Amino acid sequence: MPSLLFEIGCEELPASACAEAEAQLRSELAKLGEGQVFVGPRRLVLLVDELPEREPDEWVKGPPEHLREQAAAGFAKKQGVSVEELEVRDGFLGVLVAGKPLLEALPERLNEIVRGLAFSKSMRWDDSGLRFARPVRWLCAKLDDQTVAGFGGSSHGHRFTHGETEVPSAGAYLETLRGAQVEPDPAGRESSIRAGLEKLGLAEPNERVLAEVVHLAEWPTVLQGTFDERFLTLPRRVIETAMESHQRYFPLEGNRFAFVANGGDPATVIAGNEGVLEGRLEDASFTFERDLAKGIEQLAEESASITFVAGAGTFGDKVARLQVLVEALGGGDASREAARLAKADQAAELVREFPDLEGHIGAEYARLAGFPEAVCAAIDEHYLPDSAGGPLPETETGRVLAAADKIDSLAVAFALGQRPTGSRDPYGLRRAAIGLCRLALEGNLELDVDALSARVHQLLIDQGAELKDDVSGVSDFVEERLEGILEVPVEFVRAARASGVSELGGIARLAEALAAAADTDAFEQAYVAYDRANRLAGKSDGAAAELDPRLATDEAELALIDAVAGASPRISAAIEAREFGDALAAAAELRAPVDRFFEEVLVMAEDAQVRANRLRLLLDVRDAVGALGDLAQIPR
Repeated sequence: MPSLLFEIGCEELPASACAEAEAQLRSELAKLGEGQVFVGPRRLVLLVDELPEREPDEWVKGPPEHLREQAAAGFAKKQGVSVEELEVRDGFLGVLVAGKPLLEALPERLNEIVRGLAFSKSMRWDDSGLRFARPVRWLCAKLDDQTVAGFGGSSHGHRFTHGETEVPSAGAYLETLRGAQVEPDPAGRESSIRAGLEKLGLAEPNERVLAEVVHLAEWPTVLQGTFDERFLTLPRRVIETAMESHQRYFPLEGNRFAFVANGGDPATVIAGNEGVLEGRLEDASFTFERDLAKGIEQLAEESASITFVAGAGTFGDKVARLQVLVEALGGGDASREAARLAKADQAAELVREFPDLEGHIGAEYARLAGFPEAVCAAIDEHYLPDSAGGPLPETETGRVLAAADKIDSLAVAFALGQRPTGSRDPYGLRRAAIGLCRLALEGNLELDVDALSARVHQLLIDQGAELKDDVSGVSDFVEERLEGILEVPVEFVRAARASGVSELGGIARLAEALAAAADTDAFEQAYVAYDRANRLAGKSDGAAAELDPRLATDEAELALIDAVAGASPRISAAIEAREFGDALAAAAELRAPVDRFFEEVLVMAEDAQVRANRLRLLLDVRDAVGALGDLAQIPR
C-alpha cells in the first residue's frame, strides 16, 4: 500500500499559525489513515502511511423502486449507466459507483485540505482567492515515488543554505529534508534547543518562549550573548521580560543570555542580537528611571484618571472598590494599603512598554518607596493565579487582594452586559473564575461570591457607572468552574451548588463529602427521604405557605412533624460548622418517619386545608434535607 507526502510550503509562519495548522492537519490525518504531522515556520506536512490504492466504492441512492418507470431512466443517465445496471436496496434504486484510483482522486482531496485550513489571522495573497496565514510558495505531493498531478515533486531546504530540493519519494522525505538542513519534526527541533540550552546551564527554560522558538528556526542553533553589566542594576524581572517578551531570548546567570539562531555566521549573529538587546535594555533603563523619579504615590494619583473599562469608571474607581472588598474579605491595614497602590503601575511608562510587568513593577516601586514587604508582596501577587495551573499568591495579603481584584472584574463585566459567550472571553473572565475557585480551595479564603458581587454592584451604582445588567449570574458562573476543578462527578457539584452553603470553598467541600458518602447507608437514607418528599410535593400545586400543626391528626403525620423539627436545626448547624457527615446522619433520621408517613397517611386528602398542610410538611422535609443540596441531581 502506498505512502503519501503532502507538503505546503510558505513564507515564515508565526508560531500561533503553526499551532492552529497542526490541530487541523491532525484532524485531516485521522480521515486519511495512520501517519505523522509536521509543522514548521516554512512548511506544513502530512505523511500518511499505507493508503488504499483506490477510494472505497460508493452507493448512490436514487428514486424509490415504485417510481422505476418514471424516474429510473433519468437517474441512470445522470450516473452514466444503463437502467439494467441499477440495483435495489431498501426499496430504492441505486448504483454502486467504483472508487477512483488514489492517484486520480488525490488532487481534489489535497486541494480541499489547503483551502480548508483556517487561521485566526489570514488574508488573500494573490488572485487565486486562497486565504492563508502567509503566502503559499510551493506544494509538494508524492504518492510513493509518483508526483501527484497538479503538484510539484520538490521541496525547499534551508532558506540560507539550500534551494529547491527534489524529493525522490514519500518515504525519503525526512532524510532528504534533514540533508538540506531542515528538521521538519518540531519534537526534534525542541530536543536540539533544550540540549543547547542545557549546555549553557539552563535546565528549565521558559516553556512559553520555548514553544515559540521551536517554530522560528528550521535548523536551530543555540548561541550565547552578553549585555553590559550596568543593566544589572535593573530589577531582574525587567531584564528577563525585555529578553523574553520581545526577543524570545533565554536569560542566563549574570549578564548572559541564550537565543536560537537559524543559521548565519555565529559571530555576526551574536553581535546583532547583543545590539538589539542592548537597545531594549537601554529603553527599559530610561523608562525605569523616569518612573522612579515620579514615585509610587504620583503614579497612583495619575492612574486614578485612567479609564478602567468604558462605563465603569477609572482605575481610581476600581481601587476604591478594591479597598472595600479586601476589608469585606477580612484583610487588614496591609491589604487596604496594597489595594490603594495595586493599580499605580498602570500609569508607569515601563508597563506601557512591557505589559507583562504590571503588578511586579508596581511592587518594586513600592519597595523602593519604603512600603512594608506585606504591601509590596500583595501588589506583586494580585494578578495570580494568571492561568488554570499557575501559582497562587504566597502571602495572605496577596490572596485577599487577588480575590478582590477578580471578583471586581467579574462583577463589572456582568453589570456592563459583557458576559462571556461561547468561546468569546475578551476579559479573561473564565480564568478569573477559575482563579477564585483555586483561591478558595487551595488558598483557604472564604468567598461568598454572590454577596461580594452584590457589594460591587452597589458600589458601581454609587459611583455612577453606566450599568446594563445585574450581577446575578456571577456566582453561578464561578461555581460552574468547580465542575472542572474538583475530582468528583459533576452531579455532586451541581447538587452541592443548590445547598444552603453559599461560600465557594464550602460548596466544594460539600460536593466532595457527598461523593465520598455516596455508597454509605446514611446517604441512602437521606436520599430516599429527600426523593420521596420531593417527588410528590415538589411537583404538586397547592402547598400551604406554612405548616399548621393543628391540622395534623394522624400519628404518622405528627411523628414526621416532630422528626423534621428535631432534625432540621441539627442539619443546619452541622452544615454551618462544615460537619457534613453529621448533617448527613441527621438527615438520614428522616427516612423512617417519611416511609411511615407515606404508608399511613393519605397526602392528597379531600379536605383542601389538610392536603395543603401535608404537602407543606413534605416540602419541609425536602428543604431540611435539601440544605445538603439538590440530591435529585445525583443519579441512583
